[in-house]
Amino acid sequence: MARPLPEVLGSPEVVNSLTQNPAIFRFPDGALATVAAVHWRPHIVVTPDSEGKLVVSGPMGNVLSVLAETLNFTYNVVSPADRAWGAEQPDGNWTGMVGQVSRKEVDLALGPFGITYNRTKFVDFTESLFFDARGILSRKGTPEIDPWGFLYPLTGSVWAAVAAALAVVWLVMMMVGRRPGGVVSVSWAAEVFLQNVRVFFNQGLTGVVLGYGGVVMLSSWVVVAAVVFWSYTGTLTSLLAVRHIPQPIQTLRDLLDDSAVSVIMLPMTIVTDTISRMKSGELRELHELKFVGRVRYERTSAFREMLETVVRHEGYSILDTSLTLDLLIAGDFLKTNRCDFYKARQTFFTTTHCMISQKGTPLLQAFNHRVRSMVESGLYMHWLTNAIPAVTTCRFSPSIILVQEPLSLANLWGLFAVIGAGHLLAALVFCMEICILLK
Repeated sequence: MARPLPEVLGSPEVVNSLTQNPAIFRFPDGALATVAAVHWRPHIVVTPDSEGKLVVSGPMGNVLSVLAETLNFTYNVVSPADRAWGAEQPDGNWTGMVGQVSRKEVDLALGPFGITYNRTKFVDFTESLFFDARGILSRKGTPEIDPWGFLYPLTGSVWAAVAAALAVVWLVMMMVGRRPGGVVSVSWAAEVFLQNVRVFFNQGLTGVVLGYGGVVMLSSWVVVAAVVFWSYTGTLTSLLAVRHIPQPIQTLRDLLDDSAVSVIMLPMTIVTDTISRMKSGELRELHELKFVGRVRYERTSAFREMLETVVRHEGYSILDTSLTLDLLIAGDFLKTNRCDFYKARQTFFTTTHCMISQKGTPLLQAFNHRVRSMVESGLYMHWLTNAIPAVTTCRFSPSIILVQEPLSLANLWGLFAVIGAGHLLAALVFCMEICILLK
């Protein structure tokens, strides 16, 4: 039976060979290492076997297998009682896997871990296997009808260009449109303007008197107005058939400002440890949410259940690494064949993903050489990608959907609001005219 790793490393011959040739070193007679691991998909899956012993699989399990095979050691897997990565306590001790390594209860912890200055005082970090940022996962809203959709067929710049063109056509027609010897009166100018407006709204021509120049100008305006009008009606028909799916949480600021939304996140991680030390800013505000009951700490193994319950049916969002959120969304899609959840556009708090070992261990360079080879060959990214089926299916899901159903008042109440406002304005003007006539 192989001797424990600390005992093997107590041999000067072994340490000398390890430090001189870390890239090709193998334990001559093997060694037995104790490895700490906590379940965190997609990076690592920790499950008990038929005998109750913990077994690791997934990308980090593959990394451990490569290290064990190339260095010639076997291992036992253990998990900390709190199932945490590790946070520093007021008395200076560490919880989780960091605590196990710092107390030399285990030889290696898989993590993967983010690097912080305080952690480097107690453990050694390998080179990074992966970089990932934190994101926010939320449930999509129910499809909504935009009653002001009739304004969208033309952009604001097109509406402004049409208004400018109308003004220019009117001014030019007043200059070249009157007959020789005719007089430009206010009433005639008003008739010309109304004529142009009627043409734009496809309401036909009036009997306003124009010269040849005015007729030519009016003809060109008819062509422009017809093209714009037909484009508007065709696009409007399409827009009335779509529904908008609200996705309001797109930044950390959106999450902080929405008091109806609570956050689910992992306890005792690099994120919780770092934001607790912040003095100001959005990350400090994120930490302070726990004091108003808007933070719920859950282990990653509970995230799937949280997604199906409080995230789907209540006002909760999940804050974790972007890859973990991809895994949750992909898993839900494979189950329901729908993209019911989305990730916020903003990502933040990018960290490394490393393993940790005991402080000052001579094995660090040997670990780093093998980690570097796996990263440079693309093996770790390959293992991650294969661990998440349908990872990109919902990543760019549309925020609008197409429907085929009769138009209802919910589709068109914006139009009636415009009509009502026009009637009120007309009534106000009419009352003002009566008041002026009575004076």
